[in-house]
Amino acid sequence: MALPPSSPLDKESIMTINTLYKSGRFPHALLLLNPKDGDVAEVLVLHKCDKADTVFVKESMPDSVYKIKPLREVIASGNYRPQFSPTRVFVFRDFETMSEICQNALLKLIEEPHEFNKFVMTAKSKTAILTTVLSRVVTVSGDESDTSPDSGESREIAESVVSALVRGNEYAAAAAFSRIKSTDRQMLSDVLHGILAELRNVMAESGEPSKFVKAADVVGKYIKRVEYNPSIPMTASSCTAELSAVLWGSAPNPARF
Repeated sequence: MALPPSSPLDKESIMTINTLYKSGRFPHALLLLNPKDGDVAEVLVLHKCDKADTVFVKESMPDSVYKIKPLREVIASGNYRPQFSPTRVFVFRDFETMSEICQNALLKLIEEPHEFNKFVMTAKSKTAILTTVLSRVVTVSGDESDTSPDSGESREIAESVVSALVRGNEYAAAAAFSRIKSTDRQMLSDVLHGILAELRNVMAESGEPSKFVKAADVVGKYIKRVEYNPSIPMTASSCTAELSAVLWGSAPNPARF
């Protein structure tokens, strides 16, 4: 099912979400940055989720404030199958207002979900969201005015990495990666998420979408490792090498793109 032409999602977001959906890899957890009115509703349509099986978590909290005790009750409810739909969708509005304790409590639910549980988060910025959470979600920005300090530089690095890889220039990709500060895991996470988004854009325009789906799987693997891998340069180097191998094998052929 494609999003309807009147969807309020911006053009880039529509392409990203539709590409994921058509590939059969629609994310179980989606973070919408600066969403527009109706964005969440459109994702619920794609998940074919009935209102009765949609859990608006913040609105269910006392005073509409995320608190750990009622949140644990919401988490426990994830063990039961939905009643009227193939999926249950947990919607977390204003996710950036959630405390670290609450975010950590959600990690297992998001990381090891039942096949019928899906998650949609909205936030104005990623700066207050834990890296461990960001590494488990796919981020779609409805507004490029994300105010995180390194968002512009991270996006530029991601674009440079993908551009170099598409040209078959592994050296240039590694050089772009090297701009990440050696101790800045948040920036590495932002760059990897940016590479994932860029790969999906290329995948939508490429005649070889399966190849870019495999590349997206590689990036997803490294996103999950961000919090646990102490060597950012080694992570960047290994990711570059694996992406190059997936896209080109042993002999790059730029004429194919």
